[in-house]
Amino acid sequence: EHDGLTGLYTIQKFSQCVKRNMENNQDTKFTFIRLDIERFKMINNFYGVEAGDRLLVYISGLIETYWQDVENCVFGRIDGDVFGICFPKDEKKLNGFILYIKRELKKYKAAYYLETAMGIYDILDNNLDVRNIIARATLAAKQCKGQYMIHEARYTEELRAKIIREQNIINEMEHALETGEFVVYFQPKYELDHCRPSGAEALVRWKKADGTIVSPGDFIPVFESNGFIIRLDYYVWDQVCQFIKNNLAHRGDSEVISVNVSRVNLYNPDFLESLVNLVEKYKIPPKYLNLELTESAFSDDARMMQNAVDYLHKAGFTILMDDFGSGYSSFGMLQNYNFDIMKIDMSFVRQIETNTKTRSIIRFIIEMAHTMDIKIIAEGAETKEQVEFLRDNGCDYIQGYYFYKPMPEEEFVKLLDAGR
Repeated sequence: EHDGLTGLYTIQKFSQCVKRNMENNQDTKFTFIRLDIERFKMINNFYGVEAGDRLLVYISGLIETYWQDVENCVFGRIDGDVFGICFPKDEKKLNGFILYIKRELKKYKAAYYLETAMGIYDILDNNLDVRNIIARATLAAKQCKGQYMIHEARYTEELRAKIIREQNIINEMEHALETGEFVVYFQPKYELDHCRPSGAEALVRWKKADGTIVSPGDFIPVFESNGFIIRLDYYVWDQVCQFIKNNLAHRGDSEVISVNVSRVNLYNPDFLESLVNLVEKYKIPPKYLNLELTESAFSDDARMMQNAVDYLHKAGFTILMDDFGSGYSSFGMLQNYNFDIMKIDMSFVRQIETNTKTRSIIRFIIEMAHTMDIKIIAEGAETKEQVEFLRDNGCDYIQGYYFYKPMPEEEFVKLLDAGR
């Protein structure tokens, strides 16, 4: 059973041969490669299906040329642009194939920019079902998708555990949102001029009913990947608006609270309207709700971002650029967008005591921002030396563990009451 297009084994014949090969060679360790071409559909879309087919035939020829003389090696076409290779474990042969494929693809048509995504699985049990082998190599290959510098990845137990954790997060996210397991914490910002807390950033924490804490570093990337972050963002905004409304009702004033806006939300067509509707729903002035947009979000779509910033400014919101300095186009952002506040990324702040260049850069950033009437918040300050340097160089606010850690709403209210 050979594929009519590429001449390689079909998935059925390929699976049968892999299974028989491993069963007949129980003392041999095998490695499985799952290989496909990044953005292959774009070839079909731009150049036509025939061009895509020619590329598949070319790749199948490369695979056959490299592997045909290797004893007990089986290769075939699994589906579409996906190929499989199962061979006796040999790191030198594997590394040679990785280099060979990259080299030969560069020789293909100059109009095509071709990159592979290669999932590698070292088979530990020769009796393992072939479907499971392919599935594990596929999981490894997914780690390459969308990664500019990573084109091959190995399946490991750590990867398996990571994927299981991510799937558990996905399985539980709806229930967590419905039952209020996501809790808003507040990290106060400290105003250096008046030596007092002044506003806060709202952060989300996940506290399960059994007391287990899920780290934001674990669930935020998953939610950004599957789009659930749009709903979680809105939930946090709603909770913060309620907090501000209660403050205004009981005290006649409120602290300014900043909320994070995920870059994913910027592509949500309802994003701008939903924010405006929220402050109208709770009847709070937009000046009390600041919006933090990460620097990386501004590199995606300049025109869309400019329109969003202008719209939000007209609606009365204050815009913060978060993580300033973490990207590569920070200063270009300043000439194209109107920010009210900049947050210096904590990676700079943490090097204040050890890196003279970092200190010079921070001085320059603060001075430059002030000439444009932009306030500066330094994130991540944890030591007296860091705080003194930032104060001496005109930093406006500090948000870091030296003054305050993120805290539940009750603690934040007590802090504010004590300050008043």
